[in-house]
Amino acid sequence: MKFLKFQLLVALFFYGPLNLKGLAQEPSVAIEIGETDISIERPFTISVIIKNSDSRPVINFPAIKGFIKKGTTTSVTPAEINGKTVVSQLITQSYSAVGPGQYRLPPFELVVGETTIQSEEVIITVRPPLTARDTLAAEEVTPAAIGKNDAFLSLSTSKHTVYTGEGFSLKLSFFVAESYPLELTFYELDQQLQQLLKTLRPANCWEENEGITDLTRHPVLLNGKRFMEYRIYRATFFPLNKQSIRIPSVSLKLLQYGVAAKPGGERKKEIVSFATSPLAITVTPLPPHPLRDQVAVGQYRLLENILRKNPAVGQSVQYNFRITGEGNIASLSAPTLSDSTTFDIFPPSAKESINRSGGRVSGYKNFSYALIPRRNGRFPLASYFQWIYFNLKQQRYDTLRSAITLRVGGTALPEGDTVQISLPGSIYTGIEQTDSSRQPINFQELVRFGVNILLVGMILGMMYLFWKK
Repeated sequence: MKFLKFQLLVALFFYGPLNLKGLAQEPSVAIEIGETDISIERPFTISVIIKNSDSRPVINFPAIKGFIKKGTTTSVTPAEINGKTVVSQLITQSYSAVGPGQYRLPPFELVVGETTIQSEEVIITVRPPLTARDTLAAEEVTPAAIGKNDAFLSLSTSKHTVYTGEGFSLKLSFFVAESYPLELTFYELDQQLQQLLKTLRPANCWEENEGITDLTRHPVLLNGKRFMEYRIYRATFFPLNKQSIRIPSVSLKLLQYGVAAKPGGERKKEIVSFATSPLAITVTPLPPHPLRDQVAVGQYRLLENILRKNPAVGQSVQYNFRITGEGNIASLSAPTLSDSTTFDIFPPSAKESINRSGGRVSGYKNFSYALIPRRNGRFPLASYFQWIYFNLKQQRYDTLRSAITLRVGGTALPEGDTVQISLPGSIYTGIEQTDSSRQPINFQELVRFGVNILLVGMILGMMYLFWKK
């Protein structure tokens, strides 16, 4: 009995710290409620923020009385933690209100992996809709697209004329009137969609897919008649050259059930096909500029920070140049650097966060630099860091420049001396503070030695027990 207790203590001694370490790395989870005072055209959102996790959990968001679930969007942000890249996620569920009024969302629980999180009660105020004309324009569907049977397939675009590099969205939806007399069912949608996308996706464009995973119904008003919209596919495309885009007509097959010849009899079913109208998007070259074929296109602004504004000569400084806004975030390149005899500037590490929702692509791309000043003085970083892009709002080229001035003080190192560099994440981090006269403790060897002793002791103990018997 004493021997078993000894074994239990050994197990707790060695496995306890490992379990605590695992608990310390558990991802943190939180709920974020969107705006609670909205117009009926705008969605209500519930978001789950999962930090320090690269696994994609399945989340069963709550049903809300008076609302219809729309699609789910995910924003992923890589982060560096203890020298290891992990992923934090923002998963957002959108809801569409059936009508204006006040709605109560009772407290609810969400299970994310092995974690259960709770939310407080929320009152949602939904204001009346826009006019029928405004609603129609917002849905980007023309009255000519409505078929004689009040059921039709629609392919729409957010823009018919774009610049090279400017984004436009494509949306494929199926509309059926509430008064449609027959029952329609989607037929082998996955297989059909694979063939459809081969035709829909322009070859000369970068695609950012919103990833619609469920066919939820969205009530819309067209020409004074109520329809249900099933959104099948939506993505934003960025033309890579000045070649205009032509998208031919595509078709979708559905199963249609007729009325039974007699009550309780078998209903006749048939496969019916619905087709879209072809689309054309004109791509216009950017205005003349030496970097016309290299600059990004969109609406951007600069967010920057520096960890040390008053370094000494030879002291490492971390500078973050973050470009945030709307456009093709994934393709954003690092800022142009001017030649400098004042700083040693090391190649940046980059991370990005992209949100694809509502036919828009937004987010940020962050470039983190390590700077080593060579001499004393005041140095505006705008002289060294600049990022040129085409501003869609102002229809002209624009430049993002740093607003930070670095003040380098302290005594310069004698010429010929080696500057000690400590880059973030480098194996040499903190080497200049290391005392080489002290031998480091090798904990791995120490643990291995202790385990070997315990194993020998356990074997001897078992031999003793057998010998005693």
